[in-house]
Amino acid sequence: MQALRTPIDTTALTEPVRRRDARRTWKALVAEHPEARDLVGLVRRIVLGAGALCLPIGLLAFTLVITATVAEGGEDVATAVLVQSVIGAFLGLAGVLCTWAWIRVRRRRPRKRVHHRLARFAAANGMTYSPGPTGTRRDAPLRRRGALNCYWVLRTPGPRGLEFANHELVRSTMTNTSPAFGGYCAMRLPVALPNILLRSEEGPRRPLHTSSVVRGSQVLSLEGDFDRYFRLYCPAGYERDALYLFTPDVMARLVDHVRGLDVEIVDDWMYLISARDLITDRPERWEALAAAVDALDDRVERWARWRDERSEAAVSADDGPVVRVREVAKPGRRLRTTWGAGTVLIVGTVTLGFVALIVAINLP
Repeated sequence: MQALRTPIDTTALTEPVRRRDARRTWKALVAEHPEARDLVGLVRRIVLGAGALCLPIGLLAFTLVITATVAEGGEDVATAVLVQSVIGAFLGLAGVLCTWAWIRVRRRRPRKRVHHRLARFAAANGMTYSPGPTGTRRDAPLRRRGALNCYWVLRTPGPRGLEFANHELVRSTMTNTSPAFGGYCAMRLPVALPNILLRSEEGPRRPLHTSSVVRGSQVLSLEGDFDRYFRLYCPAGYERDALYLFTPDVMARLVDHVRGLDVEIVDDWMYLISARDLITDRPERWEALAAAVDALDDRVERWARWRDERSEAAVSADDGPVVRVREVAKPGRRLRTTWGAGTVLIVGTVTLGFVALIVAINLP
């Protein structure tokens, strides 16, 4: 794996930035990456901002309407109030979602000073920089998670280089366990490995996230006090493989350097994932990331010796010797997931709302 330079050079993230230099860098980035203007993002921010602004106004309006309906009285007042309350609840839920999305999307708006610093930081550390937003490429690390937009993307060179980015999952698959908004560091592994997830106990809480959650039956208790820091999930039947890969010395390094981030292995990728934006112009964040990558670098190379005896099959080439196909058997490729609390809440609220409307309309 192509690790970061050691020590990492964060000078570009702290030095003063002149407005003229920031404009010059921005002009060069836009010439190379026209999508950096993010006109679609601008439209989204305007629409979501309008929806967020309408939330308190709409709630006030519905409160006044319901109050007036009750004051007027009448035989069908209960039906009218129920219908109005359900419609108001729908609009309130939509307003809350618009507000949350607007806050997250606004953080990704083009900022010339930040782009200048990240571009110079990337150049100083042998990385390429793309401001984004970029869609899912064929070889993108998170391509199997759904429709993806990546922002502020930095990559180290080489076929097994590192990729750092903030991401937004516009549309998730049913097996996606990543947050809709957040950031990641992707490391290419020497071989495909079972789908293993270490959920950080110190990361940001996501009580109402809409991504899928891993079924609790796949939890594997760790040795020592590592359960205080990570909860490990692995496919049924791969418990010994998980303990072989995440030995006590590997876990000790994770506890020392990767606390607060989720660690997930999917095929031949390993991800460090956060529900917060991982890519910023804060030097302490990059120093922590560099320490995490350095702590895992040599351990990842040792994993090349792992083999899944359940799937090895002899394959004979026409003019060559018999070779072994090294892959993960189907039961170990993906963890079993279910709906997250946010999805259950949204689906449940919409379903109950429609039921309430139908009942109210048919009341005598």
